[in-house]
Amino acid sequence: MAATTETATATSMPMEAATIPDRVEPETTPPETIPPEMPKPGRIPRPFTASDLDAMVDDGYRREIIEGRLIVSPSPIYRHQKAVFRLGYCMERDRPPGFDVVIAPLDWRLPTGESLQPDVMVVREEDCNLDGFLLGTPLLVVEVRSPSTAIYDETEKRARYESLGVIDYWMVDPAAPSIVALHLADGHYTEVGRATGDESFEATTPFPVTIVPSDLIR
Repeated sequence: MAATTETATATSMPMEAATIPDRVEPETTPPETIPPEMPKPGRIPRPFTASDLDAMVDDGYRREIIEGRLIVSPSPIYRHQKAVFRLGYCMERDRPPGFDVVIAPLDWRLPTGESLQPDVMVVREEDCNLDGFLLGTPLLVVEVRSPSTAIYDETEKRARYESLGVIDYWMVDPAAPSIVALHLADGHYTEVGRATGDESFEATTPFPVTIVPSDLIR
């Protein structure tokens, strides 16, 4: 999910442009766009890292760091959270030993300083960190679509998960309802399945499980 993007670059102003106006209007930034405690553009002349997240107040916004950029999302709607919970339940119900299923919010922290927060993840049991963030690469990540994040999930996040070597990436649309499954082969994602409404999606990786999209929102 993503609503706003902060780019950590500083800007400069030519001296001849630095005139003082007769009246300076106070800066007004809608709170739904940039929460008060968030760094504003130009304040941090370097890429964002996960350590910047640790210094921010937990106000219910979802924050991710992707390739040095701060991605901020508002709280999800009821339909979204219902789909996340029910998908997580289906995966947990059928998972074999050696796997674990987790749902957001849980940060996946990378050595690059990035911090990702997929809606649902399947991880190896040995990668579980009960007292901290996920550090190992998930076997499966799932993003549940919101109207404001659909393009982002299908493009930028898809490309980043692909480059990080996430074997399976599913995109779920609770409004349709539908699911599209991608599998990593030769370094690139290819579609291996999709289902809409009462159709069944039969997954074989990371483990066998059947998902019926309409069941995720009933």
